[in-house]
Amino acid sequence: MSERARKIAAWVVTLGLVATVVWGFLAGEPTESDRVFALGARIKCPVCQGESIQESPSETAMAMLDVVAEKVEAGQTDEQILEYFTDRYGDGIRLDPRFEFRTMLLWLLPAAALIGGGLMIWSRRRRPGEEPS
Repeated sequence: MSERARKIAAWVVTLGLVATVVWGFLAGEPTESDRVFALGARIKCPVCQGESIQESPSETAMAMLDVVAEKVEAGQTDEQILEYFTDRYGDGIRLDPRFEFRTMLLWLLPAAALIGGGLMIWSRRRRPGEEPS
């Protein structure tokens, strides 16, 4: 690598690090409304088909979102709030299932499919092709 390319690479890395630090300071702590929005996107509406309580227009979802807002205002952590809904509605209420032994297949099956597909493509590319006659 030439000296000029090294200097350019060093500047790019430095600017990237500075931008990351500045972004971190500007982002700051999430506000209560940010937390309510984020938590609402992680809780499934029990009366809708696959929608979060954040997206759902149903009265049930709005009431659940109000409960989330009350709990955020009371100072509860995100995990405490998610646990509150999980205790009342079961694990199916979460749109982001926890990594537990019971849910291991949900997490590992996509990775196994990607690895298997990659190995299949790799093995087919390694085989020498037949020469035309």
